[in-house]
Amino acid sequence: MKYLILFAWTCFYSMHAQAQKDLRHNSHVFGHDKLYRLYLPDDYAKNDQRYPVVYFFHGWGGRHFKDDNAKLDYTALQQVVNKYRVIMVMWDGNIDESEPRPYNIGNHEDVKFQVQMKDYFPELVSHIDSTYRTLTGRENRGIIGFSMGGIMAYYLGGRYPDKVSSIVSMTGSPEFFFGYPDNHTLYPVRYTFGNLQSVRVRMHTSPTDILYGLNEEVRAGAAWEGLPLDYQSLDGGHMVDRPGETRVFESALRFVTEGFKNTLPAPLRWSHYDLYPEFDVWGYKVESNLHEPGYLYFKHIDKSGWGFHTRRWLPLGAPIPGVEAKMITAPVYQPGQQYQVVQFDLRTYKLHQQQLLADSGGRLAIMQKSGTETGIYREGDPSAWIGLNHNLQFLKNGQNELLLQLFNRGGENDRIEELDIRIRTKDEAVVVSDSVVKIKAQPHERLLQVPPVRIISRKQPTLNGKPFEVKLILQITAGNQVSEDEMIIPAWFDVPEWTDIRIDGDAEKGMQLYKDSSRLRLHTEDLWVASEEERLVDEVLPARWPDGFTLSSVIKIKPGCPKGHVITFLASYETKTFNPIERKVRWGLVRIKI
Repeated sequence: MKYLILFAWTCFYSMHAQAQKDLRHNSHVFGHDKLYRLYLPDDYAKNDQRYPVVYFFHGWGGRHFKDDNAKLDYTALQQVVNKYRVIMVMWDGNIDESEPRPYNIGNHEDVKFQVQMKDYFPELVSHIDSTYRTLTGRENRGIIGFSMGGIMAYYLGGRYPDKVSSIVSMTGSPEFFFGYPDNHTLYPVRYTFGNLQSVRVRMHTSPTDILYGLNEEVRAGAAWEGLPLDYQSLDGGHMVDRPGETRVFESALRFVTEGFKNTLPAPLRWSHYDLYPEFDVWGYKVESNLHEPGYLYFKHIDKSGWGFHTRRWLPLGAPIPGVEAKMITAPVYQPGQQYQVVQFDLRTYKLHQQQLLADSGGRLAIMQKSGTETGIYREGDPSAWIGLNHNLQFLKNGQNELLLQLFNRGGENDRIEELDIRIRTKDEAVVVSDSVVKIKAQPHERLLQVPPVRIISRKQPTLNGKPFEVKLILQITAGNQVSEDEMIIPAWFDVPEWTDIRIDGDAEKGMQLYKDSSRLRLHTEDLWVASEEERLVDEVLPARWPDGFTLSSVIKIKPGCPKGHVITFLASYETKTFNPIERKVRWGLVRIKI
């Protein structure tokens, strides 16, 4: 009997030893072999079935075979893999053996290497798909990430929404710098859910987690964006499971595998933020000359065109001058056919028109400068109206008058066209009084001014870092064509005036304002402030962990500002609790005399 038990245990161990392996592959991105742990279903070798793939991203100090903070039972995970019939890959986010911090992200001093995980992820996916019997479409690929791996799940899911169907962030980091040592940009998750509109997303968090307060800001950002975030609050603090358990990990895996059965469709219209000079999403490829921190922003992309803008920070940072991009479209046009391309430059308010031939694959290659709306159409195509511009720099308490301008980036009608315009918001403190406007566009009209729309705001100051901007949704109906657009307008709060303000620096070279010892973030509509030259200074206030970046403004005053001119700012500053880490934001009105 003893030998029978020993034989049975040997067979069980052998089966699991084969199903769970630590392997390596040659990585061109890293320039050396990379390790990963692979879990195969126990019966993988007994059939010719193909399986979906789930990737797990570990946290700080973790590797492909361990994550002490996550408290994962790596042996018991085999049973979960068997239950859900998936291949699971635990990647190694280690950049250098001497560096415990993974992924090459964090504060400025943490971004040390040229290697980028956004380049490694598709390489690893390609290796797994070419080596094992996988189901290769996005509808069969998901990500689970813990802590720093959680922000990587958010980021890579948004970078590659066409390659991933579902992600789960488990007590994820809320914001870090991504990029290269000499050029990296702050990635605040709460403002990036627009990249994840076609991905099923779950947040795991815990009220006893040190990052709970910051992740509540992230959760508010998803709601502000309109993303249906699946949310699960669990006990246990900053971990995945209690030692010896797999309950929480299994719930994450269940969410991902359910996503395999209910994958969100590819979007008909989409937008994308990217902090790198090039990207490839949904079959569209972009190459640009972006060479400083900030974002490319391609807005409402579909067959009829797109808008191209730059942002120094999200969501409404100053534009980055001199940025140009080449867009190679997806193959959505008729090969060899001629198309009209109309571009409206928002800086010069000039309209440019050209004709282009789609290549043999049905693609167009179009150059554009930032701050440009591009339209694509053929003779006989319907109009395609979008929001172009509006007059409100801030939404102030009380009544506001919105003046909205539309742009037709589609075909030119040779008759009068009736438009139905509806404006709405999910913000309960904002009411759109004239939410439905009917207007007529004259034949061949490209630009259209919408009659004034009254918006009443009762916004109160935000107490933490959740979005304080108001998002307005614009729906335009022209005949049987219905499109949606959005406008983001920062709120201006009614707050007390601060008088004990210290000024450091020079008005023409750059200055910062202080409330006591705290640097101020500044907002103004005063035309003498060089808003396009504003810079943000980041710092990490003392806390248990270096999470949550505090931003303050460096502003310049335009030459020729009259002596004695008074500039009014809406200002804010942050403090932060030590453990748990929670951001506290205070608001005040500041007036300075030049």
